[in-house]
Amino acid sequence: MLLSGLIWAGWLSAQSENVAKDTTVQRLVEEAKARTGAPPVDTAWKVGGNLGLQFSQAAYQNWQAGGVNSLAGNSLVNLFANYDAGGSWNWNNSAILAYGLNFQDTIFNKTDDRIELESRLDYHLSKKLNLSAMLNFRSQFMPGFANPGETADSVKISDFLAPGYVLSGLGLTWKPNAQFTAYLSPVTAKTTIVRVQRLADAGAFGVDSGKTVRLEIGGYLNLAYNRQFTDDIKMQFRMDLFSNYAEDPSLIDVNSELLVFFSVNRFITANVALAYLYDHDVKFDLDNNANTPGVPRSQWRQILSLGFTYNFGDPLPKKK
Repeated sequence: MLLSGLIWAGWLSAQSENVAKDTTVQRLVEEAKARTGAPPVDTAWKVGGNLGLQFSQAAYQNWQAGGVNSLAGNSLVNLFANYDAGGSWNWNNSAILAYGLNFQDTIFNKTDDRIELESRLDYHLSKKLNLSAMLNFRSQFMPGFANPGETADSVKISDFLAPGYVLSGLGLTWKPNAQFTAYLSPVTAKTTIVRVQRLADAGAFGVDSGKTVRLEIGGYLNLAYNRQFTDDIKMQFRMDLFSNYAEDPSLIDVNSELLVFFSVNRFITANVALAYLYDHDVKFDLDNNANTPGVPRSQWRQILSLGFTYNFGDPLPKKK
């Protein structure tokens, strides 16, 4: 009798598992949830991102070779919210927020300061080609100063919305494979904002003296390449090129960045970030003489960090 009961219970369990896997039953369950007012799951939206925190510290006491006590930290937030219902349209949104500080002795210096927001609406012309409308915003959180440790407004060289850049345009996106994306806009509006009046009066970042906004119309090209070398090593590269039609079109603004990620484990990663910028409207005073004009120069940034990374939401998508 006991053996019969066990066989009967095992058969019922197997039948229950088969029923649970039946797609018809699953559909009926979803319909029941809808009738009871349970909110439907919108699988068209993919939302998520990651948070990275890196720290380094050095301390010295009676150290014959010398050294300066220091403490450094960097934070990076990478967010995305993408909509794709499988139809003719999709909408991709991303945000990169970064800030870093270095403290040496009694002096604070920024090591990173970025706000980068982008939104792109795509209409599929073919499997690899889209008609796209793009909106991009770049600025920074905190003021920057000419020399380490300075905090007076008279030596402030940048701030939030000083500069701020807004790019908007209509163009084509070509995506031949999962790794490479090219966006070309023959007509793009680039708006430069300088909200610090002292910098605006000096004509900083290309605005006319006394004005806080400058509008340029030109061509824009964005290139993006992502590569997963191994499970623990991946690379992201992007480059933005802008040419002002009203001025010399050969003067091309460049904004590029190369990121390489090394995963130690699920939460610990090492990152290498290399950035190159060139903007003909950003001038540098090389001889510290206010009477001589500044000249444009190439700008470089390199950051090597090891720290904590936490992923949340949907998996980070490949660049579209």
